[in-house]
Amino acid sequence: MRKFLLMISAAALITAATARADSLVTTRPAGTDSVNWSQLGPNFTSIPNPFSFVTTAGVAGTGSYQNGGGAQVREQPNGFSGNFTQGDYLNWTDNSGPLTLKFAQGYTQIGAQIQTDYFGAFTAQICDSNGCVTESGSSTSGNDGSAIYLGIESGLPINWVTFSMTSAPSNPNDFAINQVTLGGGAPPVPEPSSLLLLGTGLVGLVGALRRKFAL
Repeated sequence: MRKFLLMISAAALITAATARADSLVTTRPAGTDSVNWSQLGPNFTSIPNPFSFVTTAGVAGTGSYQNGGGAQVREQPNGFSGNFTQGDYLNWTDNSGPLTLKFAQGYTQIGAQIQTDYFGAFTAQICDSNGCVTESGSSTSGNDGSAIYLGIESGLPINWVTFSMTSAPSNPNDFAINQVTLGGGAPPVPEPSSLLLLGTGLVGLVGALRRKFAL
């Protein structure tokens, strides 16, 4: 009986750990919501620190740069010579990164294409409250949409993410991201009554097993 209860506890811990594990997303998913940076203004518009935005679905959000202001809205390739898709509106940190985005609700996946301002190999990172994932890429002036997609996915609600560079050809605080893709919504949180029913059921199961083993 004791061994069985230990197995149940171990399974619960493994399930909880799995729910908290983050995974890297390298291909832009269809998404259920998004953030387009054109809402902050036309090409060359200065972005305040902090700043506010609204997703396509109307969810409020805020952004901030770790190293102060100076960021701008840029358009590929008329204001930014990179390997984003032509016409993409970008959030260019201009030496102000890392960039943190916070959302009024949770999502299951958050990501965007990213590249450094300077050409060459780099490693980008995205973090949430459960951890960080990284991906390597190379900045070019291809204007062909080949910038890497850096996304993070979790079994728990993601309410904020931070984009940064762990290595770069020059200044790691100087990079840009294009439109942000948001996947799903906040996974449903069990109501107290549901949790009570779950707890009662487990207690009943343990009691039934105890009686069974006592026979």
